[in-house]
Amino acid sequence: MEKLIKFLLVLFFTFGIFSYSYAQQGEVAFTEMRCLDFVNGQGDNSINKPKAELAKLWIVGYFSGFYKGKDAVKWDDSSKTEGKLVSAILSKCRENPEATLGAVSEFVASSRTRSIPSVLSNEFTPKEYSCGAHVNALSGPAGEQLKAEMADLWAFAFIQGFQNTIDPDLIIPIENKPAITGAINGNCQKNQQYSYFELVAAVAKMVKPQ
Repeated sequence: MEKLIKFLLVLFFTFGIFSYSYAQQGEVAFTEMRCLDFVNGQGDNSINKPKAELAKLWIVGYFSGFYKGKDAVKWDDSSKTEGKLVSAILSKCRENPEATLGAVSEFVASSRTRSIPSVLSNEFTPKEYSCGAHVNALSGPAGEQLKAEMADLWAFAFIQGFQNTIDPDLIIPIENKPAITGAINGNCQKNQQYSYFELVAAVAKMVKPQ
């Protein structure tokens, strides 16, 4: 993955999009995270532990989007499914420590179709999560807002994975995250009965490189 492209978000929806402010400080570009940093972050006392934990959520989002792009999503309710995905990435990362998490994720996702966890270790449920629940979380107490931020991270990774089924070398720069998640959240606001998974997939189809 070497192509850095600015994105123009094209949405052919019939409903409005509200402005969504997003604090970008501290954002991590997981697509470009070194495998070595991800592997080293597995240790309980590692300085990279917090980022490595978030990277696991990014990985699940990436695979979800990649397989949705291939029309090959297979849900699995097992609590072990998330760990299997992460283990597959860790194994390949240990073999290629200087590779990026994005490149390894694209390679592993392409090698064969794997199951996607319907429930994650952080209690996020991508299969059942609704736009209504997401909108409520965005304006809820701190704990709920944190859940919404985790969903935003998952969604941004989803769109990266989806786009890599079209162009394997393409990277969506982290600077585009506020615009993309803002579009998702705005459309969720107007369509709270929608499945969050399916709405994110609809937005993924409308993201076009500029």
